[in-house]
Amino acid sequence: MIGKKINGYEIIEFKGKGSFGTVYKCQKDNHIYAMKIFARDYIFAEFAKGTNNRITREIEALKKVHGRYVAGYIDDGAFMDNGWEYIYVIMEFVEGKDLANVMKLKVFNIDEALNIFEQILSGIESIHLQKLIHRDLKPANIYMLDSGDIKILDFGLSKLIDYTSITNTGDQLGTPLYMSPEQISDSKNIDYRSDYYALGVVLFELLTGHSPYGTISSREELYYKIKMEPPMSVRFFIPTINNNIDNLLLELLQKENYKRPNTIEDIRRYIKNSNTTSENIAKDFKPTHYVRLWNEKTVLEEYYADGYAIENVVFPINHQNQQKNLLKLIKEQNVNILIDPSTIRLAYDTYADVKGLVALPYAPDDLSRLEIEDLKDYEKKKEYVKKVVDEQLKHGVKNIAAPFHMSNNSNVVKIKMDTNENWFSLDVKLLEETRNYLESIGFDGNLVGGFCIKSDILTNKTEREYFLNVLSGLNCDMYWIYVDCINENSNAALLYNYATALLDLQKSTNKPVIAGRIGAFGLMLLAFGLYAFESGTSRFESFYEDLYKDTSDPFNMYVRYYMPELLANVAVERKNPVRIIQLLHSNIGEDIACHCPYCDGIDPALLVADGLTRKHFLYRRNAEIQELRNIPTVDERVRYIKKRIDNAIGYYKNLKPIFKDDDYKHLKTWKEVMEKLQNRG
Repeated sequence: MIGKKINGYEIIEFKGKGSFGTVYKCQKDNHIYAMKIFARDYIFAEFAKGTNNRITREIEALKKVHGRYVAGYIDDGAFMDNGWEYIYVIMEFVEGKDLANVMKLKVFNIDEALNIFEQILSGIESIHLQKLIHRDLKPANIYMLDSGDIKILDFGLSKLIDYTSITNTGDQLGTPLYMSPEQISDSKNIDYRSDYYALGVVLFELLTGHSPYGTISSREELYYKIKMEPPMSVRFFIPTINNNIDNLLLELLQKENYKRPNTIEDIRRYIKNSNTTSENIAKDFKPTHYVRLWNEKTVLEEYYADGYAIENVVFPINHQNQQKNLLKLIKEQNVNILIDPSTIRLAYDTYADVKGLVALPYAPDDLSRLEIEDLKDYEKKKEYVKKVVDEQLKHGVKNIAAPFHMSNNSNVVKIKMDTNENWFSLDVKLLEETRNYLESIGFDGNLVGGFCIKSDILTNKTEREYFLNVLSGLNCDMYWIYVDCINENSNAALLYNYATALLDLQKSTNKPVIAGRIGAFGLMLLAFGLYAFESGTSRFESFYEDLYKDTSDPFNMYVRYYMPELLANVAVERKNPVRIIQLLHSNIGEDIACHCPYCDGIDPALLVADGLTRKHFLYRRNAEIQELRNIPTVDERVRYIKKRIDNAIGYYKNLKPIFKDDDYKHLKTWKEVMEKLQNRG
């Protein structure tokens, strides 16, 4: 064919061959074009139908496709060669590199990927406006020009011809990776939403450089995954990606076409509503502390009478009857209240020993523990959610916590689903149902997503990424995370992965994250930008599953006196406060002595009075939070906390033999973790 002239078009170069025919580079009047010559075998049956055939109709539609991002129609005609008639179509010739090869050499950032995707959207829109379907959209059919613009090739007539051949051959049309589930099953009966599915695969590749179905060993495996398995989450590769983009991919890659977006404009809305980088959307979260209350009515009354206040509290709902006056007090003081629905405890036999838990309307009626099987039925889930939410709403709070439970409940340490539902996946579903219920009643406050996991989950890369992938896509307003167990015995790996998981969750979603029941380690998290942490007044400094297996109170023998200089609540025997006397009479006693309004001038032996220790704690913790708020940048906050750690280590060394090396080794671990977090950026 090289050198042959067809109706004034001189063929100068062979470009490729497909099932539809052959593509050549040609020229006419010093202009370069692409010529598609269609194989006789594919057009004979259609032309036998006369002038009203699909090829003629498709060419007429092709003539009307105009757009900056599509290769334009120029001309068409027929010619004879060796006694056979051929059809040709002349298209704009595109100089550039196909996107498939570009992606092998370049990793696009999120902004670049979305810019390219929006151009592809506009090109597909031009095609769809003429009732054409591309049917084989893929990076190899998208060319990048030197200007940065893209052009979509290989649409229109060639696809129709391949389509008509399916009735004879039974073959699927399209490139397997980009084929929609319905295209694999029945290529003859697809619509424009199959192109939307391909758009999802292309966008996933633009963002990650990977396929949404991972490594594939055979076409059969790929077809199975496309039809039956959910795609990978883009958050496996970009944990901090904007939630709207994550949701867009989930919608485009739906198995059923009716679940995908219905128009190009629907797709654009996801992009318009997203800012492409977390830096653009990051809020300056004000360091905050939540006080977990337990029997503190008198303490708070006196604290308020002294002219002080607290901002945020966690109130366990099982205390609502026994401590109704405490609840009334915090409502009157206009405190930000987060009610713990105590659903975690219902999965343990010991809940039956707690009167307040048994009285909850959503507690099991027969005193048996709550099990996953009890909530298998959809109606049971909705009923459970309604009862949990209504019990919080009756107190007029603006924060509603969805039901949540210990993710593993003493079983295998994993949350990623295999074949069976687990507590973690159930809690995700319950949160979605909580959102639906709150919307149905017109609630205008915050939905809090509570989650409770084993610490080992966050040290496993696959499980940690799954945790972030799932939570970052949830439709809640803030997160409340409990981990079993973060305390002074936690090693550097656990603390580092715990900190990065919570900070990444907040950064990727731009939603506040509260770390549940941790002690002074929470100050470190606040320094790095976490919104809040929770602890009691010198109590409830860590969360661990055994709390719900044993109803005894291990702290009854001791009172815990907060010493900020040591970054610790020091346990002191109630009836024998010799330890605090030794500390304050030591050679550095004056340096670590507290001069707050509750401690200044008080005999050390009297500092263990229960009410005093709690008011002292509230005063000093509020002062620490305010200090962090006064420090404008993360770097300065981190330096401040590191200096406090260094000072505390120095104090401990000077307090031997009252303290041993093991009593403060956790501070060295904290410093190691902070330095690693700084290096991470």
